[in-house]
Amino acid sequence: MTNVTSEETVEKQEKWEPIDGIVTPAAAALIAEDQGGLTVTMLFSEIVDGRDSDLRLKFGRVFGYTVYEEFVHPWETSETAPTLEGRWETCIYPLLQIRDSRWIASLPNLLVVHPDCIHYRMLTLDEIVDVLCPKPPEVSWVSGRHAG
Repeated sequence: MTNVTSEETVEKQEKWEPIDGIVTPAAAALIAEDQGGLTVTMLFSEIVDGRDSDLRLKFGRVFGYTVYEEFVHPWETSETAPTLEGRWETCIYPLLQIRDSRWIASLPNLLVVHPDCIHYRMLTLDEIVDVLCPKPPEVSWVSGRHAG
């Protein structure tokens, strides 16, 4: 009999900057899924003194996604997670890529079939959205929900 010991993988939370202009947290996220796939809209326009626009991330077809209230998310946020700057320096940067993902590790066949799978994490003031996707999403600023 052989004893097998394994150290728990430590996730690396890296700042993901697919677009310029993110200087505040996002108030919330709108999640939409249809035959075209998953779209996440980060509501930056609902932050006081924030942008007039929101960030739309079109992921297309994804392997999986989760939405949790921030206080029940199953994975801890690292003390070294990247943060915003200035008056928002206590807030974690709202877009992250997760390296050495525990979620991906919990799906052992995923990387065999899809070795380029990416774990994205989007944080708002109240929610955390995780997405497993085979490719980077299309990212664009769109008019805020209350613009006009």
